[in-house]
Amino acid sequence: MPVDLRNSRRFSLKNLTPFAEPTPETTPGRATTVDPEPATNPIPPDLITLADLQPQPIDWLWPQCLAAGTLALLSGQPGAGKTWVALAVAAHLSRGRAPYTGESLPPCTTLYVSSEHDGAQIVHPRFAALDGDPDRLVVLRTPPQPAAQPSQTRQTQFLNYLDDALECLKNSNPAGDDVRLVILDPLEILFGPMVDPGSAHPESAHSNSIDRLRRLAEHHHCCILLLRHLVRHLRPSGPGRPAAQRSLCDLSHALRTEFLAGATPDAPSQPALLHIKSNLGPLMPGLAYTITAGGFRFTGLSQSTPRELLADRPTGAGLPLRKFAGNWLRQQLSDGSKSQGTLEIAAERDGITLRTLKRARFDLGIISRKDGMHGCWFWSLPVTPGESENN
Repeated sequence: MPVDLRNSRRFSLKNLTPFAEPTPETTPGRATTVDPEPATNPIPPDLITLADLQPQPIDWLWPQCLAAGTLALLSGQPGAGKTWVALAVAAHLSRGRAPYTGESLPPCTTLYVSSEHDGAQIVHPRFAALDGDPDRLVVLRTPPQPAAQPSQTRQTQFLNYLDDALECLKNSNPAGDDVRLVILDPLEILFGPMVDPGSAHPESAHSNSIDRLRRLAEHHHCCILLLRHLVRHLRPSGPGRPAAQRSLCDLSHALRTEFLAGATPDAPSQPALLHIKSNLGPLMPGLAYTITAGGFRFTGLSQSTPRELLADRPTGAGLPLRKFAGNWLRQQLSDGSKSQGTLEIAAERDGITLRTLKRARFDLGIISRKDGMHGCWFWSLPVTPGESENN
């Protein structure tokens, strides 16, 4: 009997007329098999029309970037400063302000879970340098895991451990000041070795763990931020790719927002935090940051792109060094003259020696003028005949 949606908003499979299952006699070339017995208690599909769904506003921890009840991922090469970035976000939120912009927000408590960084020696001094509220950062020590333990067992135990920790913190704060941000540093805390010989189907265990981690974020109404060491050689390559690569694809499907941290090979001293994926709203502009002996700070907006951060080598790699320096110098002076000192500092930062820079200056015919008797020297590109006529 056909279903009348005008009279019933919700319906199940038993209301629908089933299709006739082809039999071995009516299907040429099909081997005769015994049909499996029907399930004793089949679960009907839960269908609902869009008109019955109540829209829910997004509960932002960091507007446009991190939302409660979702999974987020921060990827980057080792040494890119992923832990610094995550702790900087937690420090800003602990003081009730958005990272970089300083927009006023409700203060947020963070649960930091790490198997790599000691709380007293690394996390505490970094969080203090970031001016975070120490009462709003809780460190969860991960229990030791046997190396020979199957991945599914290890992941289940860790997820139970994390669930118990969040419940414990919720019960200890009856006023409602629950943990709203969870940082897993790194992602391997959950997945362990990327290839687990002890499991016949490790990708199945990873997929189940990702789904349960997502449900944990929804249940505790928190954002779980995963930090991942980026490995360039783990690229999806089709159905025959390793289980570790399939797990990364499954993880990407469960994410609501994703970030990339690092620097381009052309400017390794200028790292940036890029917002590369969001299912919840527009992408945030890239943020440049710096890490010095004094700590970490966001320095402004960045024009870097994900392709540049993921490049294996500098843009000019493979070109003669002198030619590469010439292209670099032409780009630096394309917007107007610059002081010689500014160019020399920028060249050394980008891996160009002063000798190569002076040779490139000669090749391009750079014009050098002094600003007054005691001023500095300024370099500019030579004027072409067309520009001279226009002037």
